[in-house]
Amino acid sequence: LIPTTWAIPAKQLWSTTLAYSLVISLTSLTWLKSTAETGWSFLSPYMATDPLSTPLLVLTCWLLPLMILASQHHTSSEPINRQRMYITLLTSLQIFLILAFSATEIIMFYIMFEATLIPTLIIITRWGNQTERLNAGTYFLFYTLAGSLPLLIALLLLQNASGTLSLLTLQFGPYLQLTSFADKLWWAGCLLAFLVKMPLYGAHLWL
Repeated sequence: LIPTTWAIPAKQLWSTTLAYSLVISLTSLTWLKSTAETGWSFLSPYMATDPLSTPLLVLTCWLLPLMILASQHHTSSEPINRQRMYITLLTSLQIFLILAFSATEIIMFYIMFEATLIPTLIIITRWGNQTERLNAGTYFLFYTLAGSLPLLIALLLLQNASGTLSLLTLQFGPYLQLTSFADKLWWAGCLLAFLVKMPLYGAHLWL
């Protein structure tokens, strides 16, 4: 979809990208029918779907055509290259989210989850409606980075304790008992990055 965005004529830009994204979103509905007895449906050695990630993947695929529909009138007055860049950022955001939600390696999930920061930051600072969009982008950058660092440390500690970060084999490793105060700090570090992205009240100033 990204090469198509830059190759097609300007008059057909929005209609063609909308058609492509609708094909992708309709195809994603096939993921909802899972015949795997274990709950995992393998797409590749590092990507798979399960009953938790499949609805999130389908929602991600359907968000792109909805965003294209909602944005084409808003950006129609801008130069054509900026329109192409906007669609490219939306598409890359969808790619990162699909890779994050289908990852079987937790560290791959972390990298892709944090990679969504780049297109989101550009969209906020360039196409935000409010005059405070630059401040919002700065808050978003530092809040996300500050919240994701404890998650990275927590994942490295989990790798050190269990020997793996694969969701497929992690369940067969040693059972982690969260009894000490350090264990509770580890659990809080796992949650902090997601609470900032939600965002939780108190960590919502970027929004």
